[in-house]
Amino acid sequence: MQRARQRRRAIPPKQPALTKDRCGPSNQSASIDELIAAHRPGFSLAQPFYSDALIFERDMQRVFQQHWLFVGHVSRLRRQGDFFLFTIGAESIIVVRGKEEQLHALFNVCRHRGSRICLQPQGNRRTLVCPYHAWTYALNGKLLSAPAMPAGFDASEFSLRPCHVRVVEGLIFICMAKKPPEFDSAFRDWEQFLKPHGLARAKIAKSLTWEVNANWKLVVENFGECYHCGPAHPEYCSVMAHALPDTHRARRPVESFAKLTARWEEKARQLGNLAGRVPQDPDAVHVCVRIPIREGFLTQSVDGKPVAPLMGSFREYDGGYTGGRIYPVNYFVASCDHAVIPRFTPLGPQRTEVEMIWLVHKDAVENRDYDLQKLTWLWKVTTDQDKKIVDDNQAGVNSLAYRQGPYSMTEQGLTRFTAWYLQQIQQRK
Repeated sequence: MQRARQRRRAIPPKQPALTKDRCGPSNQSASIDELIAAHRPGFSLAQPFYSDALIFERDMQRVFQQHWLFVGHVSRLRRQGDFFLFTIGAESIIVVRGKEEQLHALFNVCRHRGSRICLQPQGNRRTLVCPYHAWTYALNGKLLSAPAMPAGFDASEFSLRPCHVRVVEGLIFICMAKKPPEFDSAFRDWEQFLKPHGLARAKIAKSLTWEVNANWKLVVENFGECYHCGPAHPEYCSVMAHALPDTHRARRPVESFAKLTARWEEKARQLGNLAGRVPQDPDAVHVCVRIPIREGFLTQSVDGKPVAPLMGSFREYDGGYTGGRIYPVNYFVASCDHAVIPRFTPLGPQRTEVEMIWLVHKDAVENRDYDLQKLTWLWKVTTDQDKKIVDDNQAGVNSLAYRQGPYSMTEQGLTRFTAWYLQQIQQRK
């Protein structure tokens, strides 16, 4: 009887939902803030956080337009004038290499009447010319020409609106905010853990894109826990020794992985390689970690054998795997011979683009030094499975039967993520 009462208390009450009849701006803010205030730590979010257009709009404003976002690898911009577009929500950003090797990120919005300037996803331009009325911009966004404007028109006032740009070991980050958040410590740790992999001198071997029919937070929550690895990812579990201990925290697998880690860390440090985790603070917005793959495995492949030439400063395989995260959606995964950079980009309340980018040594030659099927196997099969999982997760969340559920002991990172997320979107005082 006592246990039954405890179970009943563990089920949080139904949360208030946003409704169309509460359409005034103050009511919209009040509704969202009511949901935030009603959130129970240690539980998943209320249904509207995963489906509502008003909350998605606030996500764009308070999270994605305020924080650093990974947009691509420098190898996409080898020559002056090379560009690609980064699309997120309703925003389109031109990422372009200008003069003197400088990278620029510019809103793809003409300062005349707001037309899109670049209409192709990538290419090379000497200047950026709006196809509507031929306003012409330099690669740094400076307005060069605006036909038939009246006397007194000051071109210097009509440059393209820029974003902040930062390159971390070959990974391009942008921030759309006027003043970006201070992430120096996060980027320093990423640089330290990425440098041995030589990603700044890498090239893209392959990129694959999935459109997931789910809210971006469901995608991130799925990627941020291994509670589902045992039931859903047999291939991943066959490669990564941490997967089963992180699925159920059973004593023997946990102890076995701890012993493997201790042996591997001693070997890695003898080779002068990084091992362990920084920072130690579990509430930090970023993390870098280096752990063993599996006993006898040199890299993340079906049989643990190399799939590409060694990268960066590695002179031999140490069997380690390096991973990193910066909130809200930035990640990397790297072995000694290749790296995988995920990119999670919200497109709508229940649409998220997932891109996986495989990097190899810049001089590696396909079909001689690496086979794409072997190189991409693990993360392709895992992401195929994750798309199905997360699509089904969103379908269930959309049901009238959905209520928030408690996170397991292996999902405590999600408790920290949801707390951080709610703090970002709460109403400013």
